[in-house]
Amino acid sequence: MKNDNPQDLTVVIPTFNRSEELVRALSSLATQTDNMFDVVVCDDGSTEDIAAAIGGFYSQLRLRLLRIDNSGGPARPRNVATKAATTRWISYLDSDDWWYKSRIADLKAQLTEDRDIVYHSLRVERADLDTAAKPPHTGKIGEQLRSNDPIMHMIRFGNPLPTSGTTVKRELMMAIGGFDESPGLVEDFDAWLRLAARGARFHYVPAILGTYCVGSDQISIFNARQFDHQRNLFRRQITLLPPRYRDRARSNFGYLLGSYALALNLPNANHYFRDLKFRHEPARWLKAKIKLWTASWKTGPLR
Repeated sequence: MKNDNPQDLTVVIPTFNRSEELVRALSSLATQTDNMFDVVVCDDGSTEDIAAAIGGFYSQLRLRLLRIDNSGGPARPRNVATKAATTRWISYLDSDDWWYKSRIADLKAQLTEDRDIVYHSLRVERADLDTAAKPPHTGKIGEQLRSNDPIMHMIRFGNPLPTSGTTVKRELMMAIGGFDESPGLVEDFDAWLRLAARGARFHYVPAILGTYCVGSDQISIFNARQFDHQRNLFRRQITLLPPRYRDRARSNFGYLLGSYALALNLPNANHYFRDLKFRHEPARWLKAKIKLWTASWKTGPLR
């Protein structure tokens, strides 16, 4: 049945195994001060018995469990659950994250007609307790846009929206076809950019309303595999962006990829830096020259 309450929402949770973490996420929903929301969990072909693990929550939450064959990532289960939802708003929550008790109530106060995407920050909890890592333990992810133009912010500063802190009008997610299910893509950042390109209106709630968990199997938050995903994302973004953004984006992406390649000791860092143009980013252009000089001084000429 369709829900006509303009502030009602569905919490979408994709999961693959991690049943203990999923129970923790659902427990954070069961204790919300506002309990008027739906929950759709989509099991991405887990080998663990997810149905048994969450059976006790049916009496506490308006909960549905869907199951699909394993797709290898969170994009498809998010899309399946979003399509199954009937509310106007979709709140995304990864199975290893959780929200504070007032999160739903605080969020609903921000869900107005003139906003399409409402998001907030999350506190970081790392299994390794590393305060020097990125993101650091006890730090936060999610920031306010530094520009009135969300596309320009994303080009220059990256993704400001943590998925587990983001709520979107369902009709807009359906209009863009949901999260891209292609392998090797940063699917959440890709979706936010496509929404921005359609003129979606972003609103940041200046509060930390939940926790983003970096588990023991996610200690190396950025590695060569993640570099490939980021490069694939940037290549796709260049084709998605309106033409007036593309030169600036290509320059900024060159700086970021070159910096990542240097940090990971990958080849071809200089190749990526060549896309960085002085007229677009003079400060970053100078930083790139310094980084290349420092790296060549330590290891010899870079190719």
